[in-house]
Amino acid sequence: MARNRKKVLSDFIDSIPDSKLQGFPDSEKTLYFDQDLRLDMQCVTSRDQWNLQIQVNRRPKTTALRRMAGKTVAGPVLVPRTAPMTPEEIREAFRAPCIYLATPDFDEE
Repeated sequence: MARNRKKVLSDFIDSIPDSKLQGFPDSEKTLYFDQDLRLDMQCVTSRDQWNLQIQVNRRPKTTALRRMAGKTVAGPVLVPRTAPMTPEEIREAFRAPCIYLATPDFDEE
């Protein structure tokens, strides 16, 4: 049985090691990835925040994600450089329902 897109995203968020949610670089970089999704540090914003986003890989293993390849599915989560969030706070921010970008087919099966 194919996994639901929301479940894939939820499992990915849960799987991100704490070490990948601390000490962010100041330049664009993929911080963590699996066969379907990746956590990217996009940039440092003009308000001195790290811009974190979860995006679908170019060729995801999960068939239901393939038409969303390259798109952001969670985020941005903006982490202040002067007062960093804990790894669990970042995970919770990615889990927030309002954070999922408006992709009309994300909830479809």
